[in-house]
Amino acid sequence: MNSFRKLFRTAAGCALAFVLACLPAATAAAAPAISFTDIAGRKVELDSLPKTFVVANYIANFLMVGGADSLDKVAGMTFDGWADTRYGEYVVYTETFPRLKTIPSIGGYHDDVLDSEKILSLHPDVLLVGRSQFADNNQKIEVFEKAGIRVVVLDYHAMKVENHTKSTMILGQLLGREDVAREQCEAYASALEHVYAKIAALPDSARHKKVYMELGNKGVGEYGNSYNRDVLWGAVLKNLGADNLAENSPQPYAPLDTEFVLASDPDIIIIGGGIWRNHAEGDQMSMGLTIGEDSAQARLKGFAERPEWKNLSAVKNGEIYAVDHGSLRNMIDYTLTLYLAKILYPETFRELDPMATMRAFYAKYLPELRFDGTFMIRLAR
Repeated sequence: MNSFRKLFRTAAGCALAFVLACLPAATAAAAPAISFTDIAGRKVELDSLPKTFVVANYIANFLMVGGADSLDKVAGMTFDGWADTRYGEYVVYTETFPRLKTIPSIGGYHDDVLDSEKILSLHPDVLLVGRSQFADNNQKIEVFEKAGIRVVVLDYHAMKVENHTKSTMILGQLLGREDVAREQCEAYASALEHVYAKIAALPDSARHKKVYMELGNKGVGEYGNSYNRDVLWGAVLKNLGADNLAENSPQPYAPLDTEFVLASDPDIIIIGGGIWRNHAEGDQMSMGLTIGEDSAQARLKGFAERPEWKNLSAVKNGEIYAVDHGSLRNMIDYTLTLYLAKILYPETFRELDPMATMRAFYAKYLPELRFDGTFMIRLAR
């Protein structure tokens, strides 16, 4: 493959930004100040930079591109349930940016139910939504746009380079930070291009390790969700040439049957962690911001010691890992792909240091954030 620039020029909307920049001054002056095609294939044009936003999804990405000052432009966001489903993230972001707690909530942080009356009352210039939010609120979109609110669809859930980079360049245009967005996109795409090219050069016999990935929010006593090839961890594993046990599941995410997992005898087990405020809090897989490694190791040990797993190859060989589920869906989540690449192909990717890359990203783009926690570990033996 060529460099990221080739991929970047082919992305719809991003190419248009380059074209406009090269037009003669008189022609460019006649065109809209901002023009792009969003993730849903809808053409969006604005005469000037938006002054206010409602961020229905991807507040972390918004801040990563816009910087701390961009928070002043946020008139509303999905706040309900944030503390219940991403407690560490909630604590660190709200402590770093206290203004977050004063922003009106327009819906749930992890559902697609949007409060249309609240959004209309805030009357932002732009409403940022994810793909599923757009689909589930389709009848409301026309109401918003008739009220002068431009709806823009982004996507960081499919774990596709083109969607991540296109969404980020859209944010760059909307926030007047195209240079920052382009820099992040180039780093994201070039890192993954390097990994995918090296995997493609490996013999087929080196690929296809069997991987069981489970979200550890339900604790040791109940299996959590696994992900098929189209979404989140399932999409990452597919891109890396692994044989994900849930790859062909009809649902994007759902728990796998215990007997199926045992019969499949995975080579590698990966538990996704976070901080969920629910009944399983005592032994759920804790990972992410605010979590110390000792605590994470203790929780991962609980999963490894499930009685029914004692004869699994992954358990016998110590191939048990944990990753931070909350770090997906943003422009630094490629470091988790790098980490899984190291797990799957340790000799091929010995030189990668995903954790150092993650730290450097936050230090550069959100230096105000208290970045401290545990994001990727192997079970200590």
